[in-house]
Amino acid sequence: MFDSRSYEVRQRISIGNKYRIYEGDTPILESAQKKLRLKEDFRFTDPETGTERFRVKADSMLDIAAAYDIVDSQTGERVGAVKREAISLFRHEYSLLGPDGDLVATIREDNVPLAIARRLLTTLIPFSYEIVTPDGNAVGEANGAFSLRDRYSIDLFDDALDPRLAVVGMVVIDAIEEN
Repeated sequence: MFDSRSYEVRQRISIGNKYRIYEGDTPILESAQKKLRLKEDFRFTDPETGTERFRVKADSMLDIAAAYDIVDSQTGERVGAVKREAISLFRHEYSLLGPDGDLVATIREDNVPLAIARRLLTTLIPFSYEIVTPDGNAVGEANGAFSLRDRYSIDLFDDALDPRLAVVGMVVIDAIEEN
């Protein structure tokens, strides 16, 4: 699990946000966003056994100020966190924080006109994000496909970023954005 640089996320048709994550053709994780919680709560499980692999919890009740801590459920290790930056109609941006809380990358929408159209017209327009390090180097991207439910690929360009943080973080972003 997480040996690749390419992943696909497919949102499942259901009430609420449910996702299945693939590495190649192999499903590696499933996730469901817990509804009616004061603080966001996501669990990522093994699709075959149902064993919890990752837990994501918001550190506050206010979505606009929350950081979403990502913890490996098997080891208790903190993988990192996703934190929403200033909300803008033009471009959404999130920080990926490493296990020690330092900024390791930023995920931001890379096409401002499409982002505005997506917010004002329809969410059927596929999203696209770029993943860049603090010094501006592109380390990955996430690109949506035209679909009634979200379906997107996450491609990492090198080993500079923990794929668990990038993939789980992107699913969390998708769920809270309700793309």
